Amino acid sequence: MAEVSGQPWRTLDASVIGQLEPDVLAIAAAATGQVRAGLKQPLDEATASNLQATVTTALTAFFAEIGHPEAVADREVYRVQGRAQHTAGRSLEEMLGFYQLGALGVWRQLTSSATAADLPIRAVVELGEALFAFIAELSAAAADGYADARSQAARAGQAHRDQLLGLLLAEPPASVEAIDEAARQASWPVPDRVSVAVTSADAAPRLMDEMPSRVLAGRRHDLAVVVMPADRADWYLDRLRGLLGRHQAGVGSVVDLRSAALSARRAGALWRLTRGGALGAEPIVRVADHRIDLLLTAEGDLAAEFARDVLAPLAAVPEPARQRLTVTLAAWLARPDQPQAIGAELHVHVQTVRYRLRQLRTLFGSVIDDPAGRFALAIALRVHPLTVALNPREPTKDASAEHR
Repeated sequence: MAEVSGQPWRTLDASVIGQLEPDVLAIAAAATGQVRAGLKQPLDEATASNLQATVTTALTAFFAEIGHPEAVADREVYRVQGRAQHTAGRSLEEMLGFYQLGALGVWRQLTSSATAADLPIRAVVELGEALFAFIAELSAAAADGYADARSQAARAGQAHRDQLLGLLLAEPPASVEAIDEAARQASWPVPDRVSVAVTSADAAPRLMDEMPSRVLAGRRHDLAVVVMPADRADWYLDRLRGLLGRHQAGVGSVVDLRSAALSARRAGALWRLTRGGALGAEPIVRVADHRIDLLLTAEGDLAAEFARDVLAPLAAVPEPARQRLTVTLAAWLARPDQPQAIGAELHVHVQTVRYRLRQLRTLFGSVIDDPAGRFALAIALRVHPLTVALNPREPTKDASAEHR
C-alpha cells in the first residue's frame, strides 16, 4: 500500500464519481479547448486531436483508479507522448503547460458537475487534490519520456560531431566533400580557418557540455580536443580558460580547416611539454609562443640524449651544488663575462659568481669559452627540463649517489 500513499485518488470514495456521472468525451473536449485558449501559438488540428485523445485516455484512467488501489497504472503512453513532444520540437515547459492547462479545464468541468450534484465541500476539495496529484504523476512520466528523447538526440548529435572531428583530424586530410557532408549532419557551420586546443581527456565531458556549439569538442585517443573557428578565437579561448580548472591546454596555430590535424598535432606536442611544469602554470599555452621549444623537442629521444651528453659534466656534482652551478651557467651564457650582472641576477656576491665560474671551467674545459660549445650548452639547458616533461614517469637520476 506504499504506492497508494502517493496516489490519493485511489483512496477516494468511488461513489463520488457515480454522483457526478462524468461525460469523459465532453470533459476531454472542454479541457482541450481550455488548453488551446491558453496558448500563445495556435495548435494545428492534428496536434489538437492528439491532445484530446490523450486527455480522454487520462480521464478514463483517473476515473477507473478512483477508489481502486489494486488497479494497474500504466503510464507508458505519457512517456511516449513526452518523447513525441521532443521530436516535434516543443520545449519541456510548453509540454508541461499542456498538462497544467488541461488539468484546469478538467477541474472546471468537474466542479460544475459537483455543484449540480450538491456534493459536500470536503468531497470537492479531496477530488481536486486527487486530480492535481494524478496530473502531476502523468506530467512526471511525460517529462521522463521527454528527457529520454533529449538524451538520445544529444547522443546522436555528439556522434555526428565526433565523426566530423575524426575527419578534420585525419592524416592525410579527408576530402572536402566528406567534411562538408559530416558538417551538414552535425549541423556545424564550416569555418574557413580554425585553431585546435588539446588538453587532458579528463576535461572532455565538461568541454563537450559547456563549450559553445560552434566549437567542436570531443575525445581523440587519450586527449580532449577542441576545434575553434578563428573568427572568434579569443572569445572561445577565454571560455576554454574558464572551463579547464586544474588542467592546461596547448593551443595550436590558426590554419585552414583542412590543416586542422597539423594544428592539433602541434597543440598535443605542446600540451605534453606542459606536464612537467617547464612552461609555467598558465592554463592556455600557445604554440606561437613556444615554437623553439617544439622544434628542439620534435625528436624527444634525440633531444634527451643531446641534453644528457652536453650536460654530462654536471652529473658528477652532488645536489644542491649541481643546481647552483646550473643556474650560474645559464646566467653566464646569457651575460658572458659580466660577473657583476650575474651576481645581481642570482642575488649572490660577485666573488661567489667567479668561484662558480672557475668550477664550471674545470668541469667543461674549453667548451665553455668556445662559441659552438656555448651554443650547445644553451640549447641543452633549455631542452633538459622539456625532455623531463616528455618522460614524467622516468625518475631523475641522482648522480651524487654514484660518488658517495
